[in-house]
Amino acid sequence: MTLKTLTSIMAIAWVSVAHAQSSSSGDLGNRSTPDMKSGPAQSAANARSASLAQNAVSPGDIVVTAQRRSERWVDVPISIAAVSPSALEQAGPTSLENLTKVVPGAYFQRAVYGLSPTIRGIGSTLPASGGEQNVATYIDGVYQATPTGNIFDLASVSDVEVLKGPQGTLFGRNATGGALLIKTLDPSFATSGRFNVSYERFNQVRASGYLNVPINDKIAVNGAISYRYARGYIRDGRTGDYVNEGRNFTARGKLLLQPTDNFSIILTASHADFDDPTGSNYQSIRLTGLYSLPFLDSGPVSKDRYHLSHNTRDVIKTSTDEYSAHAKLDLDFGTLTSISAYDVNDLFSINDLDNTYATIPLVIPLPLPIGPIVIPTDQSATVKVHTKTFTQELNLTSKGDGPLSYVAGLYYYHSESAVPLLLSNDVPLFNAFGKNNAYAAYAEGTYRLGELSLIAGARYSYEKRLGESAQGVSAPSPFTRIQNATDKKWTPRIGLRYALSPRANIYATYSKGFKSGVFDLSSPNGPSVKPETVDAFEAGFKTSSKMFSLSAAGFYYDYKDSQVNSTVSGQDGAIFNQLFNVPTSRIYGIDIDGTVRFSDAFDVRAGFAYTHARYIDFKTAPGYTNDPTVPATLGGLFNANIVVDASGSHMVRAPAYTASATFGYHAEVGDDSRLDVTVSPYYSSRVYFDFANTLSQKAYMTLDAAVTFTSHGNMTISVFGRNLTDKIYYTQQGINALGTNGNFGMPRTYGVSLGYSF
Repeated sequence: MTLKTLTSIMAIAWVSVAHAQSSSSGDLGNRSTPDMKSGPAQSAANARSASLAQNAVSPGDIVVTAQRRSERWVDVPISIAAVSPSALEQAGPTSLENLTKVVPGAYFQRAVYGLSPTIRGIGSTLPASGGEQNVATYIDGVYQATPTGNIFDLASVSDVEVLKGPQGTLFGRNATGGALLIKTLDPSFATSGRFNVSYERFNQVRASGYLNVPINDKIAVNGAISYRYARGYIRDGRTGDYVNEGRNFTARGKLLLQPTDNFSIILTASHADFDDPTGSNYQSIRLTGLYSLPFLDSGPVSKDRYHLSHNTRDVIKTSTDEYSAHAKLDLDFGTLTSISAYDVNDLFSINDLDNTYATIPLVIPLPLPIGPIVIPTDQSATVKVHTKTFTQELNLTSKGDGPLSYVAGLYYYHSESAVPLLLSNDVPLFNAFGKNNAYAAYAEGTYRLGELSLIAGARYSYEKRLGESAQGVSAPSPFTRIQNATDKKWTPRIGLRYALSPRANIYATYSKGFKSGVFDLSSPNGPSVKPETVDAFEAGFKTSSKMFSLSAAGFYYDYKDSQVNSTVSGQDGAIFNQLFNVPTSRIYGIDIDGTVRFSDAFDVRAGFAYTHARYIDFKTAPGYTNDPTVPATLGGLFNANIVVDASGSHMVRAPAYTASATFGYHAEVGDDSRLDVTVSPYYSSRVYFDFANTLSQKAYMTLDAAVTFTSHGNMTISVFGRNLTDKIYYTQQGINALGTNGNFGMPRTYGVSLGYSF
């Protein structure tokens, strides 16, 4: 199917993923305003309703917190996709990477160690052990610094908001591309629960449960657990054994203390274990001439998505523990909120580097008469990373019942990252330690002059960084290299919004994004990189009603010193990642999404995005060559690092066109039952994976579908299929000294799930 054909189909209606459909009583994805009930148990909800009264909120309205206060989606001058868990579940149950299918202009890729999001062309090419991503992720208002902890299940998620464009004023120094706001269900004073179990192709089993229990009229608790096991679908090319068996477990518990009607504290504890090597199961696409040498037993070389040729068994394990306290005090003039959080994350991985069975000789020169020693090596990398993070935020939000509404706050961030072990072919490369202390103060307000609203805000960020490392050793060896740096930045935001009607607005904004500098802890002697900044201009239109909603936005970004990663080769064939700055890039485009409810029986959600993302000045981009005339290739036996001029090239992981839709059919069956049928196509144009645009995935399309039967409003059975056309496509490609490799997207999957809610 061509892009033109798909676009014609989707022209039936443009959908906001932030659709305003009311969910059934058992649907945790309901984004509309809750019904207000009397009693102290509902005081927080009543206060929230009162703060929204000026905007004429009615049942079915989409309420978001993109400006750190509850507002109607249609009134917020930001391009936002507000996704319910039910909509995300329709796109695929594995993790938040399925946001790619439902958020126009977003590309969420499962990198080796975690989820790596790109929004409108801005995203991290690979998370470094000492660096943070430039699409900030928040869970219940807590910033998630480590990408290795962002693949988790949806057992207690209440909604997800994807904020497009720089969010440097309200969401910090590392939100140049946007922000991902994830909220989980808070305890309430009504008993409720939800349980689900599913079985899918490749012997994948998932089970999850959520339970909320009130203790009395001032205390309530909830808890959510989930477990996934997958036998895997990739086999060893020699033995036939499955090599991507995976499992993960998550648990989250919350305690609500509400001693008075205007004061509450929510204490949260969560734990997540992830054990799945699929992200590192790269296939060989093209090998170097080295593997033509007769003494190397590199075959069979598997190049399909069902087989692997690794003689090192890959491992990716992460463990995350987080504790937080969220206190809220309602005052006559506003709401004072405090969020404290402590997070510990551990990563352990073993990765095969050449994606073959070959053992490559490592020559160690020794003086005569001993002479050189030749040791066969498996070309593997082993790494451990330990990260601790503490954050504290205090903010004041106005009631919003006058012409001026505002939010102001203070923020503190402290993190420590250690790489005590990094081995290449079992030889220590280095160990490293990094520490960040960041402080910020911010304020933003909106002043209404009739139908016109003026928006202005700013954030001041101050950060001190320390990086220490020692080459050729593992911890606890003393550090031999010490780096220090300080970053300071103002990030303003100004704009106008004009109300065309009570449910339609146009807006225009300017904002600045800022990502702090990074010491490259993922390489033994890599240089640090400067902070990146983006100047963003956006104009948009929003409208919403019970039967129709539409969001359209155009944007233009000047992107300076963007931080990128590339694989480079060092001494003795060691392969590692290194950070670089891209001097200048430019991005512009449009995204449109909306929904049309033709009747109670039929609705369409669809989205389309065009993103023109180019490196404007990148004359010293890292690249590779296999030219035998280049001495470093040893006659073409290896790929060798070279410098290439990538100016004018497409930015990585930024497809020019993406389009998605969900066609829904709904029917009442019997007295109290319902049948829902959804069909969801997704299209992406060509995606590039390297700066010189030599590696890419051509345009592709996938198709998902589900049939769900709901009985008595609380028991469901669903039959579903993902990638029903069984499209073969790459989600990532890379190149190093030993060859070109890639990671495939999931093949066709299908299954059945059973759920019960009360």
